[in-house]
Amino acid sequence: MTNEVIATDPFGKTIHLLPEILFAEREANENYDDAATVIKKPAMLVEVNENNERQLYYFRSVGWNSTLLITVRSNNGRWEAYNCIKNPSSKTLSSILKKGKQIL
Repeated sequence: MTNEVIATDPFGKTIHLLPEILFAEREANENYDDAATVIKKPAMLVEVNENNERQLYYFRSVGWNSTLLITVRSNNGRWEAYNCIKNPSSKTLSSILKKGKQIL
């Protein structure tokens, strides 16, 4: 796949970052660098098991007053980031922590 970036998390899991999860308002290279950094060095990593599906939530500050929350799930045997939220609300983060387990 073109423009796909692969990053490895602190536990050695390979995560595929697809271009669709990134933001149109910023340059692609900056988005990939920021998203890869979130996966490689998350400030917080939460595992959620819901409806027989395991999801991982990676969260990190990527700049002054700027944070990213990336959601990852297994798809056909590979881990793919399928959602990215810029500056998620504290309500969103609290909801994830309530239904999951912080592993980092």
